[in-house]
Amino acid sequence: MKTDRAPRPSRQAGFTLLEVLSVLALSSMVLAFSVGFFPRAAAMVQGDADLRIVDWQLKLGRDMAISQRRAMQLQFIPPNRLQIARVEPDGGTTVLANSFLQHNSQFMLFPGQPDTPDGFGNPAPISFSGAASVMFTADGLLTDAAGQPVNGSVFLGQPGKEFSARALTISGQTATIRLYRWNGTAWRR
Repeated sequence: MKTDRAPRPSRQAGFTLLEVLSVLALSSMVLAFSVGFFPRAAAMVQGDADLRIVDWQLKLGRDMAISQRRAMQLQFIPPNRLQIARVEPDGGTTVLANSFLQHNSQFMLFPGQPDTPDGFGNPAPISFSGAASVMFTADGLLTDAAGQPVNGSVFLGQPGKEFSARALTISGQTATIRLYRWNGTAWRR
């Protein structure tokens, strides 16, 4: 018995041109967004990491001053080094800790950036009320060489990357540290 059926067309697996173009368009948009966003986000994360380095070192210096009952001198050495040295009874110093900012960051101010909300001043990236050197005392105060409490600000960032700008302020009387990040228009905690 013979039947006169037409042969069935074979179905081929695959994607239509419209589906391929849709995926390419979506991929291009995601790539364009990430290329524009990633450098800024990376600078922000790296700025936060470098700010934590300075914050931890200051807290370490204060803790060592209190626990060892000795003054700990802080030395901010451009472009990116923070050193803690114990002041010895004979007037000399012994270096106890060195830390370096990472990610090509350095102590710096970006042009036109205002002072932090604390208003301790920003005439230079490292500003401690005009004091040439500062130290934590055995009582935990931040003072100048004459023993007078001083307030200060430390500014840092990566050259050419304004969103990496960070600032740290410290109150001499209480050794309270406040951290700030630049959002493009103002300092935020």
